[in-house]
Amino acid sequence: MAHSDTIEKLIQFILNAPEIVREPRVYSNQVTYAFSDKLPVPGEHQIFPEMRLHVERLTPEFVDDHRVVIDQLFKQTRDTSDNQSFNDVWLTVSHLTDRGLFLVEFSFE
Repeated sequence: MAHSDTIEKLIQFILNAPEIVREPRVYSNQVTYAFSDKLPVPGEHQIFPEMRLHVERLTPEFVDDHRVVIDQLFKQTRDTSDNQSFNDVWLTVSHLTDRGLFLVEFSFE
């Protein structure tokens, strides 16, 4: 599976799985999710490093091609109340093995 396909499936999983927990917002331009590492998560072996953060900027092409779901994620931030927008989207992922959780964060700049 191509990396962009894995990211797309991960976003769909986050938006649609009832087991996903959105963490309390700390920053106005980000949204963080945590969920059990027992769930069948798309790309769990490709993109979730154990006890390390992996950060990547989503390509402008990916953001443009997936604007609807990216906007759904952005609407969960506090920035949307001020009619804010974004140019870049950053994805941070980790497998928190000591807690049995996957961590996914989207930051919008």
